[in-house]
Amino acid sequence: MNYQTKTAGVIALAFSLISGGAAAALVDNGNSMIDNGTGLEWLDLTQTQGLSYNQALATAFVTVDGYVHATSAQVETMFLNAGFLTTNNVNNPANDPAAADLLNFLGCTQFCGTVNATGRGFADWTSPGFTTRPNYHTSGLGAGAAVTSLLTSDLDLTDASAGHFLVRAVPVPAAAWLFGSALGLLGWLRRKSI
Repeated sequence: MNYQTKTAGVIALAFSLISGGAAAALVDNGNSMIDNGTGLEWLDLTQTQGLSYNQALATAFVTVDGYVHATSAQVETMFLNAGFLTTNNVNNPANDPAAADLLNFLGCTQFCGTVNATGRGFADWTSPGFTTRPNYHTSGLGAGAAVTSLLTSDLDLTDASAGHFLVRAVPVPAAAWLFGSALGLLGWLRRKSI
């Protein structure tokens, strides 16, 4: 194996390590948001705003597009990936960028256009038949917050100020490309060494 081949291999390895070590990122996708940290696509809350849990289950988002209600644990993970420090409704100025991102990416469902803009939605609780209404918000105090609470067992409850946290898995084309590139590079290196 010559010097150029070794150099190409080291560069390829460094590139794969750098691109593979990226932190979780949220990407606006029009009427949805992709959380690269979990590989989940989140439907905008405004798409299901004002519907009951059962009504949301009957939408084409669920029946055709493959979305399901997120669990409150998935919502909490997404909040943390967005940059919230905690999900226990503690206002902190460091939460403002995360609140702004989610208001832009998933939408505002309550107090829109005010300093208290909020995005609220229903999610599955750990016990069947129960839901929570997690929310993220800015604050007049200049400190955003997120919370996963407000437990209810009424699956026909409608709330004009809430949508639904609906998610679906997203294929990871970048990982497939990276894997394919690595295989191609290994094949090329093997061919060069013969």
